[in-house]
Amino acid sequence: MSSSTTRKALIVVDPISTGANLAQLLFDRGHSVVRVFSDGCPEKVKKHTPAGLTVEFIATVEHSGDLQATVAAMLALGLEFEACFVGCETGVMFTDLLANALGLPGNKIEYSELRRNKFLQTEAVRAAGLPAAHQALVNRAEQVEEFLTVSTATLMEGASFKAVVKPVDGAGSDGVSICDSPEDVRRAFSALSGSTNVLGLQNNGVLLQEYLRGDEFVVDTVSRNGVHKCVALWVYDKRWVSDDAPVVYYGMRCLQVEDDFAKYSGMIGYVFGVLNAIKLTHGA
Repeated sequence: MSSSTTRKALIVVDPISTGANLAQLLFDRGHSVVRVFSDGCPEKVKKHTPAGLTVEFIATVEHSGDLQATVAAMLALGLEFEACFVGCETGVMFTDLLANALGLPGNKIEYSELRRNKFLQTEAVRAAGLPAAHQALVNRAEQVEEFLTVSTATLMEGASFKAVVKPVDGAGSDGVSICDSPEDVRRAFSALSGSTNVLGLQNNGVLLQEYLRGDEFVVDTVSRNGVHKCVALWVYDKRWVSDDAPVVYYGMRCLQVEDDFAKYSGMIGYVFGVLNAIKLTHGA
């Protein structure tokens, strides 16, 4: 049992981009914050923090791939850790490992890949009996042709061809192509395969998916002990700017659920089902 005088602290793994804002929020609320960089976080990405942040980390630990060494370095700080948060996509899998190793609340490590790999996410959703997009994870040209054969054969009469090509473990809209023809899919696959994404990871697998027509909504949630709460609901305005920037954010609008309760509550319920399918029990 820890001493009552032991300093309590929170851990944020890869506190970059919006994760840096999370660290700032925790710091502003009076918490001591330890910064941990995962081995999946490239050096250049560590600098991606908003200007003007004033958070003062009480310690920084670099994980080099040896979990036992990192845990030993954390314990040597002499702190009582209360929670471990992930700040960026690069730290999703390591956050699970670290929380588990430190005995903190977290998501089960045997399902970590479901929460990072977009192909596995969608297959888990499908296996749970929820609607999911037709997709294929490919790394060879002949696999692209197999996807195109199925996609063109299942087109509704009069419908135009459309498909999405994206990194399997990317973030945001990086590397995403909206393709209007089979030839566009082939070109996008060739350009993406083997390239390096915005997180500094190599795109060894390329995800091909059917294009889902309609507005894009985002349901922000937070979960604890498997209980999910919806904290915000948004509709995105994304537009084509050029062939190199086909899905640029023009804006987003926060919605009121009561404006169309049946539609929005159904959407929120679907997302909760997705969270259960990918075994997300803790976190945003």
